[in-house]
Amino acid sequence: MTDESPIRCVVAEDYPELNRIYTSILNHEPEITVLASLHSGAELLAFVEQEQPDVVLLDIEMEEPTAGITCCREMHRRFPDIRVVFLTCHDEEERILSAFEAGAIDYIRKTESMTEIIAAVRRAGGRDAPIHSYAAETLRRHMQKAGQYKEELQRFTQIFMTLSPAEVGILQLLLQGYKQREIAQIKHIEVVTVKSHVGRILKKFQLRRTSTIVGLIRELDAQDLVAQARSI
Repeated sequence: MTDESPIRCVVAEDYPELNRIYTSILNHEPEITVLASLHSGAELLAFVEQEQPDVVLLDIEMEEPTAGITCCREMHRRFPDIRVVFLTCHDEEERILSAFEAGAIDYIRKTESMTEIIAAVRRAGGRDAPIHSYAAETLRRHMQKAGQYKEELQRFTQIFMTLSPAEVGILQLLLQGYKQREIAQIKHIEVVTVKSHVGRILKKFQLRRTSTIVGLIRELDAQDLVAQARSI
């Protein structure tokens, strides 16, 4: 598409009446041309193979509950220049994240005004596509959680590296679900020695219970880090 040519758009929506409405309204915009009105992901993939439009206005649920996500992922892999704007009634965080992970550049609810929908297509066609506010908020929360996860994992790793091989061995068995008395039998040491090791581990992590540190390891998905560390 050039600055002078219209935005070549495809509407992929399985509900016939909505499909007609979106197509008709978009076609009344002088800078937008709807190349096709499609009703399934299979139709869409076959069409873009031939035409490669600028923008696809795409529903998530068509012949399957996540057909739109699947199509978006495939289009992004094969035709990364096609800009996908999801138009859907779903606003669950998981759906929004899946849409952007598949390669979408915006996510609009069907309850939004046609002015908003037209604007999303224009932004996408003009290669200027700031994410709609509620989708952006979902992504912000997700990235914040990801940042917190990285910080927690880094902190855990730094402390874990200070453990002695004996303490690592105790922690490995705790992670496997063994009680302190059972660990003493496995290690052929006194229970009081196990308690001493556990006490030092908890002190380093500034925790009070072994169940808390085991839960932390699982929450951070750090089981392999613990299991593969050198121990005695």
